[in-house]
Amino acid sequence: MSEFNLLPWREQRRKLSIRRWQAGLVVAAVFTASTVCLLDRAWDHWLFDQQARQQQAEQTMAQWHKELKADALWQSRARMAQQVKADWTGWQQQQTRSWQAMQQWLSVPPRGVQIERAVWRDQQWQLNGWALSEGHWKNWQTALAVGGFSAQADRAQWASAQWRQADGIAAKQHAFQLPLITPNSAVKP
Repeated sequence: MSEFNLLPWREQRRKLSIRRWQAGLVVAAVFTASTVCLLDRAWDHWLFDQQARQQQAEQTMAQWHKELKADALWQSRARMAQQVKADWTGWQQQQTRSWQAMQQWLSVPPRGVQIERAVWRDQQWQLNGWALSEGHWKNWQTALAVGGFSAQADRAQWASAQWRQADGIAAKQHAFQLPLITPNSAVKP
């Protein structure tokens, strides 16, 4: 008795709803598939264009690189860069040696001596400054000699006393120039 339907219009409405749902499902599936296909084609087209642009850019760069290698200016600059790279370690070692030597001669206190300028060239120092007296200058040279430095007395220059104001104090001072050769321990490679 359960198969007996007293309201056939309900059964018809149910079947109509199922058909509408099935039609909607088919439409949604067709729409989704067509959207995916369109997006895939668009992506493939964009990817193809991008690869073509990249290939063209690589060809242009290769052509420019070939032209640059053939250019004399480029070749000379490349050689100069290689030379600087080769000389760099020597420059670093020289800078290290100069700092070591400077620290070593600054360890000798310059009492009565004021150093105004110090130039490092050819493994030696050229010191310019002022001394209160010849005695102060000689004592400082003696202290440097004890520290291992050798002053080139034949190239040293000593000026007569002049009035000079330094640090708010006026005093007679002597200008000097002193070439100073570093000791062997200061110029270790």
